[in-house]
Amino acid sequence: MATADAPAAAMARLTTDFSDSTALSRHQQIHARLELEILDVREEVARLKGELRRDQDPARMGVIQKQIAHLMQQINAIREKAAEAEAIVKSITQDVQRLDVAKRNLTRTMQTLERWSMLKHAHRQLKELIPTKRYRDMASSLSAVVQLFEPLKPLTTISEVADVFRAAEADRRTVQEMVNTEMETFFRNDPNHPPDLRVVTEAALVVDVLGGDYRKHIIERYITLQLAEYRRIFRSTDEAGQLDNVPRRYAWFRRVLKHHDDENAALFPAGWEVTRLLVASFAEQTRVDLANVLGRGVGDVNVFLDALQATLDFEAAFARRFNIPFQDVTAGGLNSSSNTKWTISSIFDSHFGTYVDAQDKALAEMMSQYRGARSRSSLEGTLQETENAGPTILPSSTELFYFYGQTLEQCSKYTNGEPVAKLARIFAKWLKIYNDEVLLAALKREPAIRRSLEGRSSLADVKTACMVLNTAEYCANTSMQLEDRLKDKVKDELRESIGFSDERDAFTATKAQCIATMLRELETACDPAFAAILKTPWRDLENVSGRSAYIVDLVGSIKEVAECVRTRIESKKYIRNFADKAVGLVIARFTQAVIKSRPLKKIGAEQILLDVQAVKACLLDLPEPHPENSSNGYTKYVTKNTGQLETMLKVILAPDDPPEGFVQNYCLLIGDRSFTNFQKILDLKGTARADQQKLVDIFLSVTGTKDDLADTSFLTGLDMDPGNERAQHAPQSPAIQNLGTGSVLPSLLSRSSTDYSPDGSRADTPKAFGDFRRFVSTFGKRDGYM
Repeated sequence: MATADAPAAAMARLTTDFSDSTALSRHQQIHARLELEILDVREEVARLKGELRRDQDPARMGVIQKQIAHLMQQINAIREKAAEAEAIVKSITQDVQRLDVAKRNLTRTMQTLERWSMLKHAHRQLKELIPTKRYRDMASSLSAVVQLFEPLKPLTTISEVADVFRAAEADRRTVQEMVNTEMETFFRNDPNHPPDLRVVTEAALVVDVLGGDYRKHIIERYITLQLAEYRRIFRSTDEAGQLDNVPRRYAWFRRVLKHHDDENAALFPAGWEVTRLLVASFAEQTRVDLANVLGRGVGDVNVFLDALQATLDFEAAFARRFNIPFQDVTAGGLNSSSNTKWTISSIFDSHFGTYVDAQDKALAEMMSQYRGARSRSSLEGTLQETENAGPTILPSSTELFYFYGQTLEQCSKYTNGEPVAKLARIFAKWLKIYNDEVLLAALKREPAIRRSLEGRSSLADVKTACMVLNTAEYCANTSMQLEDRLKDKVKDELRESIGFSDERDAFTATKAQCIATMLRELETACDPAFAAILKTPWRDLENVSGRSAYIVDLVGSIKEVAECVRTRIESKKYIRNFADKAVGLVIARFTQAVIKSRPLKKIGAEQILLDVQAVKACLLDLPEPHPENSSNGYTKYVTKNTGQLETMLKVILAPDDPPEGFVQNYCLLIGDRSFTNFQKILDLKGTARADQQKLVDIFLSVTGTKDDLADTSFLTGLDMDPGNERAQHAPQSPAIQNLGTGSVLPSLLSRSSTDYSPDGSRADTPKAFGDFRRFVSTFGKRDGYM
């Protein structure tokens, strides 16, 4: 391996020493260094050869071998001395060991003789007691005989011992037959020959001595007799054995147990646990019967729950009596092959799905009352009742969650397993249905009662949207609390399967739809005012005459809708959300109307600028009745939205003579070098085509020397040809439809008031007026406005 690597190592060394062409000039130094390394290697080789010769010297090897031989001799000598010492110790202790063996044998012999004497004495006593039926004394003697049998069994090869063993075994069988007769007399309970309970109590002591199998036989016989009537009366195939008679089962057993406690419990030794075994046997028989009954079908859910509740009460009562869990009461019963723990109530778990299905049906019936026309009429009734009561929610939502809470409490009393998780899925299902078929259905418009002939919106839809929004918010919050309660009630391993996040998302979407409905109604209310803007001959105005007539209608419509929203929405954050979007909507529609009304001329632009101030004051008043109470962020948001329109109008109303001054004013207010944006201003201003070329030339000349101008501004996204995007009486305008999209009308939602930090500073600098399709200006289009 080393030989194979040598060429590679040599090449690596050459590469290191001669890394570049300049290394060739140092070849003498490199050669000298290599010579020194060669000398070092030769010296190392010579040293290693000397050590090898010294280690392989025959004289030295002979010395080492002699030392090893001497060491082996010393080891052998030590072994011999150790053997001699061991022999001496054995000779010294041999007598002691013999004495120890003799002592142990003597002790065992004395113990055996003593046990033999005791066995004969105990057997003699037992033989004498048999005719007397003194079972208490008989139990003591028999216990001694039984205990002495085992250690003396190896001596049965001796004839005398074998004779005693056979006689004692015969007497034991005699005693067992006598006890069996006494117990049978007790079990028959013949009124003509009543048993002597004292004799039965003492006979039970003898049973205890006779062994576990016989004791188990006696206990089984007693319990079988006690439950014989139960098996006859409550057969699972008879009427008395059905679910509705489960409480009767437990009542019957309590009577039997009371008789046992009063009359028989004291007859048996406490260690037999006859009472516990009686309860366990009854529970096992009941469990088998109920399994058969439930296997044929549950039937009435209320009967099922009553039977389960009676079973739980029964188990709880006996758990308290024995001061242990009920599954420990039933463990180790007479018929159990192992100590497997179980309860009677556990047999209900696999059938509890019927209860959950019943709740599903109950919810379906409940939901049918909230759907469709009945839901609409109920909603209108609620709106009428709460006309002056302020914000409220749909009563159906509180009824739904009250039902959820009651159902969960009832279910959790019986189980914390899979049925609770299944119930959670049922809850989620009906929350989704409630959202889709009740809340969203309430927002659907009815064409017959939509707008009046004046184009005004119906505030009933705004009120409905407010109530639905409040209800959706209540449902979202309450569903979170319900989720926490469910997770507290269910087993740990099932908690991850429980959640209402999808349903809360649906309620959130419904709240957004409610806001959209309010904005739609606001837009409908403002339509006549926007139509008036289009009808006004702005280019022909001769002077500014205060606020325009349409402003009164516009401000009145905005205030009417805003007042309805403020007084009916419970959460301020949704009032603010509505206000933010309303600002974007109104400014978008206003800007759209202004663009459609071009050319504006100076007086027209000045009049519209004055109108914008009135609209701005109204918009500042949206979240709260007094603008001074509005947050700094909202004020900046409104100012930003109206400010862009105001800036555009200020540029339009500026005189174009001298042209240099007009261009400088554009650069100062707009701040961009965009030729297209400049053309938009000229188009809105209505500048004659003959004058446009001169203004354009000056604009190009001035902007070419100003490096501080931007390439774009808020005018970049301004659509100069919005078209007839909203047909009269259309169900929903693009301004509303585009609220959730990336393409909106000019300035609509270009900045939310939440984009401002609490101190009023801007969080970022997005493009003004949103992302609109860019305007491509042509002289042909402008010709129509000259």
